[in-house]
Amino acid sequence: MKQLIIIGDSIMKGVTFNGQKYQLCQEHNFDFLSQRSIAVQNFSKMGATVTTGLSILKRKLAAQPNADGTTVLFSFGGNDCDYDWAKISANPDGAFLPNTPQDTYIDVYRDAIRTAQDAGAHVAVTSLLPIDAERYMNHIASGHSYDNILHWLGDIGHLYRWQEYYSGLSCTLARAFGCQLIDLRSEFLKVKNFRTLLGADGVHPTQAGHDIIHHCISTALA
Repeated sequence: MKQLIIIGDSIMKGVTFNGQKYQLCQEHNFDFLSQRSIAVQNFSKMGATVTTGLSILKRKLAAQPNADGTTVLFSFGGNDCDYDWAKISANPDGAFLPNTPQDTYIDVYRDAIRTAQDAGAHVAVTSLLPIDAERYMNHIASGHSYDNILHWLGDIGHLYRWQEYYSGLSCTLARAFGCQLIDLRSEFLKVKNFRTLLGADGVHPTQAGHDIIHHCISTALA
């Protein structure tokens, strides 16, 4: 039986947001792949950055050092490119770094890919899903100063562009190291109104969005 190891953040974990709480969507563990003789281990974690992912991978490989016949799927960037919005709200003229600065993001992601490949695994990397910047702005400003955060950003669209930049970093790394690229972003953008695929926070997919993710990964692994 083939094995798929998924290491990512809350999106790969299957989390959705209904405006009041975060919850798991249906089939969040990709159980449908078992019908194709693919055993899935999903180690995705809400709030995870690529540094978290590398740590999870190393622990997994310590228990199973030979990953021949295994596909490791990485999906990171959303938490890495994010900021401490409470601090920005309190000091809108300050200088702040994202949770994982871009140079560190590249270095750690590269290490994760190499570690999996050196163990004999086939490696796949996803692009980041597009976000709804307006909804996300309202979400991160909840309980904070909307005007201060907007002052620091310059314009709301920067949220989308910055997250898109990290998606580009992920895709560049995948191509540079010969990984299989699963371009989830493009599949979402093909939908006439991709906002229907995202929940109230503008980030986490609705059930319809998760269905697209499942379809893309299933097709990629065919």
